[in-house]
Amino acid sequence: MDKKLRDYIDYIEKASDEPSEELIEYHKVMTQQFQHERFIHLIVTMFFALFLLIFFALFICLSIFLPQGYAADYLLIGIGLITAIFFVVTLFYVRHYYQLENGTQKLEELTKKLFKR
Repeated sequence: MDKKLRDYIDYIEKASDEPSEELIEYHKVMTQQFQHERFIHLIVTMFFALFLLIFFALFICLSIFLPQGYAADYLLIGIGLITAIFFVVTLFYVRHYYQLENGTQKLEELTKKLFKR
């Protein structure tokens, strides 16, 4: 998605020298699609962050209140592993959302540039 957004921004920057009605309509549609993609990734990022917090709280609570033993150690290792996985995935989703947000803001600047001409 990042490459698609960068390619589109490069294309619209080159084509915006002589804007036409078709280009403006195409730009509106593509901007809406990128905004929709950004919104979907925001929702997914928030869910992963929520699951990360839930599993982290579960890990902390179990490590405090669960009696020590053979089964409890494996349970804590499993919950800790799931928490680590959610942490890494959440980091990647936040990075991806950040790039989508900045790209969408760049598209809004290009929209202003198109309508000025």
